[in-house]
Amino acid sequence: MSDSPSLASLQQQFSQALHYQTYALPVEEGVAEPDALLQVYRNNFVMTLSEYLEVVYPVVHALVGEDCFNALARHHVLNTPMLDARADQYGDGFDATINAIPNIIDAVPYLADIATLEWLIQAVNKHASCATDFPLDALAQVAPEDFDALKLTVAPSVRLLQSRFPAASIWHAVTDNDGNALQALDLSESETVLLLMNEQGIQLQAINAEEASLIVASNESTLGGIDPELLKHIAPAVQRGVFEHFNIADQP
Repeated sequence: MSDSPSLASLQQQFSQALHYQTYALPVEEGVAEPDALLQVYRNNFVMTLSEYLEVVYPVVHALVGEDCFNALARHHVLNTPMLDARADQYGDGFDATINAIPNIIDAVPYLADIATLEWLIQAVNKHASCATDFPLDALAQVAPEDFDALKLTVAPSVRLLQSRFPAASIWHAVTDNDGNALQALDLSESETVLLLMNEQGIQLQAINAEEASLIVASNESTLGGIDPELLKHIAPAVQRGVFEHFNIADQP
């Protein structure tokens, strides 16, 4: 018994076997060769995670087609080990997998950014919508001398993506099945994309880069520490539902 491999060792060896790496498993020989038996598990493993990636990245799938996506998914699965036993946690880093394949980037240069965007959608989807409106009346009661100490609280579902391409416009054109809109896009135009959850579901839209800078700064500083040029974007950000509430620094 003392020579028996530990459970952790067996799990590690089995993971290596699934990823076509060298393994040392105590597989009994029978009618079929040990590796042939393991191939059944490999096929099921790759197929299951590939199907899940298709669910997570439907726009990437639509942009490259079934065969190309399946090849990308298989490459990702075999080179990106699961860090969590729950399959619904899998899929992070698919953008990096795409970026590492030059012929894919040459053909569809914006594909990795779309993958990043779709992974952010998964992150936003984990947050419940906030039904509470931003307390504008309370904000109006803040004394002028306290303005610099005011700190805006960014909603937990908010995510930002700075893309070299019109990522939000591409995503909307594909999800709306609007080929004409996709063809009409100027792919040289960059977009800053805001994602958040509200009562209508996940919202995804291109916003002003300065508004994005305000959101980032609000996570780190009171209004007194933010570039005054950015403060003009508070109102549109509030209207979008970016901020949940506020407090005065050193107050609960």
